[in-house]
Amino acid sequence: MVPDRLLVHDVVVVRPATSTDAYGDVELDYGASATRTSIRAWLQQDQRDETFRDGRAPLDQRWLLVTNETDVAGRDRIEWADHPAGSVTFEVDGPPEPAYTGAGLHHLEAGLRVVEG
Repeated sequence: MVPDRLLVHDVVVVRPATSTDAYGDVELDYGASATRTSIRAWLQQDQRDETFRDGRAPLDQRWLLVTNETDVAGRDRIEWADHPAGSVTFEVDGPPEPAYTGAGLHHLEAGLRVVEG
């Protein structure tokens, strides 16, 4: 496990509620119906790019979440209220990956993505 003193960020994992629309497609609801769980984590920015497409100039940011919690899934969102620039919501980008040592599971790592613009 990662020592608690290194997990310096309080974040909320948002697990979407699901429903099926009239066409049989699954809809994800991150609003009031979603499940919210507070966890401790380490967040770090791994990449920041400005890309220019179709007249837009979005800022694409890639982050890494490290936590001892194992219940983080690929469609979850991460809300970080204490970000220095204000509240940020991330999307978990792909399935989170467990990190192991010889003693077993050590921690979970998840790639995060936030796009502005």
